[in-house]
Amino acid sequence: MPTIFKKLSILLGFFIFNYNLSAQYAYKYRPFLDPAMAVGSGLVFTSSLIAQKQIKPLDDKIILGLNINDVNRFDRIACSQWSPNAARLSDGLALSSGLMYSYFLFHPETRKESMNIAGVAFQSLLLSQSLSSAFKLTCRNRPYLYNQSVSIDEKRKIDARLSFFSAHTSTVSSLCYSFAFAHSVYNPKKNQTGIWIGAITIPAIEGFLRVKAGKHYPSDVITGYLVGLGSSFIMHYLHKNRI
Repeated sequence: MPTIFKKLSILLGFFIFNYNLSAQYAYKYRPFLDPAMAVGSGLVFTSSLIAQKQIKPLDDKIILGLNINDVNRFDRIACSQWSPNAARLSDGLALSSGLMYSYFLFHPETRKESMNIAGVAFQSLLLSQSLSSAFKLTCRNRPYLYNQSVSIDEKRKIDARLSFFSAHTSTVSSLCYSFAFAHSVYNPKKNQTGIWIGAITIPAIEGFLRVKAGKHYPSDVITGYLVGLGSSFIMHYLHKNRI
């Protein structure tokens, strides 16, 4: 399935979950704010995807003229990285991160609230993804463009210009931190230390894999990590029912 359709299917899922949020549990649906956020994220997300399709890939002359010394010292380490295996592992981790929410579905204390929890998590995810898609338009070259061992065919793709910032890392970060925030609301006395260690560590592993794969610079994954954390905190704060 083309990437744009995968992302649009996630967007559709977001609207479904957003619609099913209700006010009867610890996470409260905001009847005016939630639709506004949904529409805003949706517009940014879809318009950014469309705009990305208009980006022109680099031609061979520009690719061959790229100089690693033009990359700042902090990020330069990524330019020597290239690992398809690490890329596949990072894809798998990003795709499987949502499976952790089955915990709320099967746990007796949160089964009735699972739709609300998932709705807030999807709002966090889509907020982070809309920001990532928008910032991709800065057309930052991926680090593998500077790696002589990577094929020229790989470097000719539009995706080679969509480095900033890491959507994979923001995905895993938003899902992990949303899980931790929800767990602290519904199960405040159960294994909080382990949950938060996982929330902190798993997105960091994803970021490491993206750098190891040669797909992103350290600054890309750090930004993605912080955006995922920020989006999950914002949605948790907005939906937590204090009544």
